[in-house]
Parts: sequence; C-alpha cells; structure tokens
Amino acid sequence: MFEEVYKGEFNGIAVGRVKRNQDFTKGLGFYHNEYQMQYIFDGERYFFYQGTCYRMMPGTITIIDKSKIAKTNIIGGSHHDRLLIELKESVIAPMCSMFGIDVGKFFSEHHGVYQVGEDDYFQELIGNIEKLTSGKKDAMTEGRIKLEIMKIFLDQERLKKRKLGKLNEAGVKPHIEKQKKVHQVADYIAENYEKIGSVSELADQFYMSKAYLCRIFREVTNFTISEYINLYRIVASKQYLMDEDMSMAEIANRLGYDSLTYFERVFKKQMKVSPLQYRKSMTKVR
Repeated sequence: MFEEVYKGEFNGIAVGRVKRNQDFTKGLGFYHNEYQMQYIFDGERYFFYQGTCYRMMPGTITIIDKSKIAKTNIIGGSHHDRLLIELKESVIAPMCSMFGIDVGKFFSEHHGVYQVGEDDYFQELIGNIEKLTSGKKDAMTEGRIKLEIMKIFLDQERLKKRKLGKLNEAGVKPHIEKQKKVHQVADYIAENYEKIGSVSELADQFYMSKAYLCRIFREVTNFTISEYINLYRIVASKQYLMDEDMSMAEIANRLGYDSLTYFERVFKKQMKVSPLQYRKSMTKVR
C-alpha cells in the first residue's frame, strides 16, 4: 500500500504526508540531499547513525542533517504514516540567521530522534503544519508554514530534553547488520572517493558480491554506489573550481574521473550548470 495524503511546496520548503506498509527506495520529496524533518503518526521506522540504531515511533520527530542524509535514509518497520519536511539551505539559512541561528550547526548538533508526542507545543506545531499544507492555500499560507517550522529552531532546549537513546538492537538485527555493512562502505567512499576504481573492486575489498553490495547500498541509502561517489566528488570539485589556476582536465583527473566529458556531464546533472559556468559565477562573487 502507498497513499500520498497530501504534498506541497512553498518556495524551498516541501511538506508531504504518506502512508506505506512496506519499504520503498523511490524518493517521495521534491529535493535531494537537503535538510529533513520526519514526524511519525503511526507505525515505525529505524534510524541508523554511527553504528547505532534508533527507533522512530509514533510521536517522534527526526532531525536529519543533509551532510549525513545519505547514511540515514531510514528502512525497516512493517508500516508507517509519516510527515516529511524538506528544507533547502538557501531558503532556511537566511530565515534562521535573522534569529542568530546557524542552520548548519543546528542540524549537525540535533541530528537524531526526539519523542515529542506528549508535548503540547510540538503537537500544536505539527497540527498547524498539517492544516496549512492540506487545506486551502492563500497568500499567507507560505509565510505561516515557514513560521511554524521556525518554531522548531527557536525552542532548541525543549527539543534537547526529548532526545531518544539508542534502541535495543536484538529485535532488528537483520536491519542493523545490513546497515552496518553499508555504513562501512559509505565511510570508505567518503575517505577515498577520488581513487575508487570500479564497483567490482569495491565489492571485493569488502568481501561481497557486486550484486549484493549494489542492492543493499541502494536499499539503505537510496543512492546507487556511483551516485554516492559522485556526491563526494562534486562537493570537492566546487572547492577546486575556486582555484582559477586549475584546469578542468586537472580537476577531473584529481577527482578520479577518466574523462573530462564525463566529469562535466555529472557536474551539470547535479548542479544544473556546467563546471565552467559555476566557476564564472563564483569568481564574480569574490
């Protein structure tokens, strides 16, 4: 079963509620690799981070840092009914800075699961977001949605008090073992993205078949291995592109790409502009 209850986008903030009775690798949201908040109405999911499992159950809100999202796209649970909020940094960061909040620091420090089901403040907040997203829209809807979301940032002390501890892993051992393997591979990719050869070589290094590694990596992260490697390479490339003395061919080679053309294609797919266009836009800013 898959039921999309409602879904809406509000200039850099996407909100949607879905009910599922099984895991899907298909993405629901508007954005990719952005900050997320997930609230569970019913059912359960398992949140895996740094070798530890946390249970997402009714009444929990999960804060997900976009720099860690590739390792924490959650699987598990027989069914779930959840609210997903996705936040583009370019939109939410200026809003937070008005109140002296560093959005990157907030998500880094609060990455985790919080039980807010018995807190009237958070329950009213979630209810308001639901009504605004599913109801009739007007000129004020976007502002009201953003105001409700900002309340989460503004009451960090209330949030901290409700952080959950790790789950007893005995009941979810198959999920845990799978995620630990993927976590190890993901950490290796993060440290060695520029020198990884083929997926077959990567699988051999971790004593797995290529087919099995590709399957579990996609199940856990929602990325293919190639997509995940490219995420790290493109992040690094943006730093290299700031150095005008480095040629495109040199950057592509340093990132581990055999072909300049392939690097340019991957970069444009991810960033919507070519590497040269990105370099020009960034050097104009300086």
